[in-house]
Amino acid sequence: MRKTLLAVTAVLMLSAAPAPVAVMAQDDDIVQRIINSPPVDSWQVLGVSRAPRPQRAEGVLGERAIRVAAQRAEQPWTMAAQMPIRGEIKRGDTILLAVWARLETPPEGRQTSRLPLRVQQAAAPYAAIAQDTGEVGPEWKMIYASGVARQDFAGGQTNLSVHLATDNQTVDLGPALVLNFGQDYDAAKLPRNEP
Repeated sequence: MRKTLLAVTAVLMLSAAPAPVAVMAQDDDIVQRIINSPPVDSWQVLGVSRAPRPQRAEGVLGERAIRVAAQRAEQPWTMAAQMPIRGEIKRGDTILLAVWARLETPPEGRQTSRLPLRVQQAAAPYAAIAQDTGEVGPEWKMIYASGVARQDFAGGQTNLSVHLATDNQTVDLGPALVLNFGQDYDAAKLPRNEP
């Protein structure tokens, strides 16, 4: 699954040129499961005075990222990066969130940081559909959250969110994918964050 996600992200992010037919045929089904707009331009950052702009970023697919300098807050969602989700989610659907992330500047005295990430209702009460915490360091890596929807959500009623105010740190965020695997999907097949 991880290799498939990498291939799909590469197809979507690297260029507008046609992808090799074999890759497209193999990943056609998974591409149809994407319910958000993965490019870095889709990030919206809450809790900052000036929105970060995408910049060149070597080592991540698409070679673009946003950079956010975060300050620790009592509530980690005080500063959050979000992307809207255009696709609908039905009760019982299995959802996977995959986000490229790294630390530009880690918290003092540490090399890594844990970032809460989730797919959620876009308005109060912000019900979680998928949530987890991924540990990131100086190298780009994909972090994940997955879950099964407990209710129906129309397109545009959900978003993905990465909570950044877990510490004083500078976080780089690359592309993010939200995939809807539908009903009765075996969630054990989905990638998980490494401890």
